[in-house]
Amino acid sequence: RETIRKDLDSLAQNKKIGRVHGGAYSLNYNESVPYTTRDKMLNPEKNHMAGFASSLIKDGSTVFFDSSTTSIRVLKRLIADDKKVTVITNSIECITLTIQSKNITLYTAGGFLGKDSLSFTTEFTDDYNRFNADYAILSPSGVDIKCGITDKDPNESKVRGTFMQRAKETYLIMDHTKVGTIAPFAVGSLSQIDGIITDSIDNPTLWHDVAEKYSLFFKETGK
Repeated sequence: RETIRKDLDSLAQNKKIGRVHGGAYSLNYNESVPYTTRDKMLNPEKNHMAGFASSLIKDGSTVFFDSSTTSIRVLKRLIADDKKVTVITNSIECITLTIQSKNITLYTAGGFLGKDSLSFTTEFTDDYNRFNADYAILSPSGVDIKCGITDKDPNESKVRGTFMQRAKETYLIMDHTKVGTIAPFAVGSLSQIDGIITDSIDNPTLWHDVAEKYSLFFKETGK
């Protein structure tokens, strides 16, 4: 058992895998992994990104949140900072978090309950077109220079795309495993977003050039 632990620690130090309490995971994980497992991954990185994203959101704002574990960290930080916001979401976890918060007003459109993703999904996003927001906080499966913003789930991609269209500003909160990744379903283009927040990547100069081209910001928060 001790040998296995040492082997896992060595692989983690060489960035071949990630470590969580009691186990390990591939750094090539995606949203097909159950929510409860994803929520344990890259904890320090997600918290750093969430802290920066929360600082961008003004008190009294309306915010779209997708069902990603990273976006949920942003909401947790907003609650901890006692910010008063209106939340529009398809996330069960968001709904649960806001029940005890007096500063959060929440709206959701419902749909089919995905038990692994802990989210409501639907092929028809007309209900979300009734809403407008100051910000959209999204963490889809991938962002790529050529293919733009993509997702592994056809229905989640539609919800995220609608959030982008109805928000004044859209921020992608994506760890390094998602930057440069392409998933099967299109969400939107880089021209539709206002910023990318990540932890730390190998080619930041390239992405800073992309940010300049599309007039958006690119922020590395560190690990």
